[in-house]
Amino acid sequence: MKSCKEMAKQWGVTERTVTTFCKTGKIPGVVKEGKSWRIPDGAEKPADGRVLSGKYVKKEEKEARKPLPIGISDYVRAQSEYYYVDKTGMIKEFLDRKPLVSLFTRPRRFGKTLKTARRILVTLVMS
Repeated sequence: MKSCKEMAKQWGVTERTVTTFCKTGKIPGVVKEGKSWRIPDGAEKPADGRVLSGKYVKKEEKEARKPLPIGISDYVRAQSEYYYVDKTGMIKEFLDRKPLVSLFTRPRRFGKTLKTARRILVTLVMS
């Protein structure tokens, strides 16, 4: 029977890795004596599941989302079928900061025209 330190040196891994193998039951026949593990002499190094080749397995990508076209007003459909970024968390962040001055811009297609700006200015001058 060998200690974790001896097996770590033999297998070329850290002592902590060998201890983890023992705790998770990856090495058959191990025995815990007090605070240390005893490993049978003929035990083979278990596969640790890490990718050692440098090539990583890519997960399947979700199908590409389409940009949101003009005219889609159904929220559920827009969220599930089109590119959608939820920025509602930014509202709380903004309220927590309590800035002295704030500038809010409206997105395209929502009335930012010179005509609108003129109406606002005329209203301000008249009042």
